[in-house]
Amino acid sequence: MSGSQRSGSRKRRRQVSEEERAAAVEDYRESVAGLQHTAYRNLRQTVAYATIFVAVMATWLMVIGEATPTSFVWYAVSILGGAFGLATYFVREPRPRLYVLAVAVVLAVVGVTGIFLAD
Repeated sequence: MSGSQRSGSRKRRRQVSEEERAAAVEDYRESVAGLQHTAYRNLRQTVAYATIFVAVMATWLMVIGEATPTSFVWYAVSILGGAFGLATYFVREPRPRLYVLAVAVVLAVVGVTGIFLAD
């Protein structure tokens, strides 16, 4: 029957030594670590860009006169969040940079929420 015997086209796996296998595993781990590092860096940059964008929009709305006395504080908080987002590019250590980015996100979210609630 067709399923009982294997066809001759299937090749056996090449036998590799433990050293080759360990080297391949190490190469794989280094590749994955590099991709993760790049992905996290891209995510951090995108979040920082978003906080800077919020600050630029808040500044523009203040310049054209959209800020009322009740919403002025929230515009200022949004701009401060953008300043922290910009500061992430000047902090070189990974842990403090993460804290600065977290502060930037919190300030931007609080500022935008306050702007919408005040208007």
